[in-house]
Amino acid sequence: MFWNIFSKRIIGTLRNKETAVWTWVFPIMMATLFFFTFTSLDTVDQLKDIPIGVIDNQSYRQDSPFQTALQSVSAKGDHQLFSLTTLSDEKEANSMLEKGEIDAYIQVDGTPKLVVKGDGLNQTIAKGFLDNYLQSKSSIEKIISNNPQAVQQISSLLDRESYTKEVSLTQNPPTDKVNYFYALLAMVCMYGGFQGLQSVSFLQANLSPLGARRTMSPTKHFPTMLSDLLGGITVHLGCVLVVVVYIIFILGINFGSKLGLVLLTCLVGSLVGVAFGAMVSVTSKLKETAKTAILTAVTLVCCFLSGLMVTGISYVVAQKAPVLSWLNPAARITDAFYCLYYYDTYSRYFLNIGILLIMSLVMFMVTAFFVRRQSYESI
Repeated sequence: MFWNIFSKRIIGTLRNKETAVWTWVFPIMMATLFFFTFTSLDTVDQLKDIPIGVIDNQSYRQDSPFQTALQSVSAKGDHQLFSLTTLSDEKEANSMLEKGEIDAYIQVDGTPKLVVKGDGLNQTIAKGFLDNYLQSKSSIEKIISNNPQAVQQISSLLDRESYTKEVSLTQNPPTDKVNYFYALLAMVCMYGGFQGLQSVSFLQANLSPLGARRTMSPTKHFPTMLSDLLGGITVHLGCVLVVVVYIIFILGINFGSKLGLVLLTCLVGSLVGVAFGAMVSVTSKLKETAKTAILTAVTLVCCFLSGLMVTGISYVVAQKAPVLSWLNPAARITDAFYCLYYYDTYSRYFLNIGILLIMSLVMFMVTAFFVRRQSYESI
């Protein structure tokens, strides 16, 4: 009996076009949209070479120290600051500045001076470089004038030692775009509620002909519901895995090296989604369309608070309303993925998994309680 109900549930679900759209097609479309929208999210704030110009007049050619300094920060490499353009005269410099081809230009007339069109980060950096050069030049000239013997120590005075070292706290590079995919997977897991909703509806005589036939059958409600829910969980887990495979292997999004635990999170997330849909169905006397609307609305609110639409909103909720954050299953699923990517320990990850399992158990118990209490005067 178990295998008969289980297999028929899987076949029936695979034939359901609405299920295919919401658990396969829609998430894959969203993942593709996220990929093209957020592909440059990690590099958008990185500093690039600043285009500046310098007028190649006689004063500039005679100022060899300034030429050396300017060329050193314009040399190709990891530490390149400027993309330097040599200009013939002031007219050409102003023309390129007006067209936006350069952000600033330097004119050497005794003392180098910076000419800009407006304010901005690039202009501030260029001014900082020039101010630093002029201060260093003034200091060196004063030192030599007071103590000519110190000229041999000048090079050591100009050396700038770095006493800090950039290290990564995790084995995976920090990224902002991966959080959107985690929230998307949380939404797909929560869409398992449609499976739970459908499973319970098929057991209620007042909602479907199939429910009426099952109610009249000699089979007990609990084994029938268990077989049906397991079939729904199996199909939905397969849907989630298809989305995961598409994101990781087709789109090339890095989820880290703990793929086994990623799959475990998908399983637990599917359990929560199916359990939530079953509870919504059995605790309400509304029509199936109304229950679907409630399930969809609650799922979208939970996913919004987990960071699907606005990055960082989950952190704000955790700070301002921590109870709401811990009771949000989508937030726990997203945080579990986040822990696998960034954390080297598993304490917080398994805390999230434990909370999700407790949520699933409570919702399944509520579902079983209401199913056992249902009775009909006539069918």
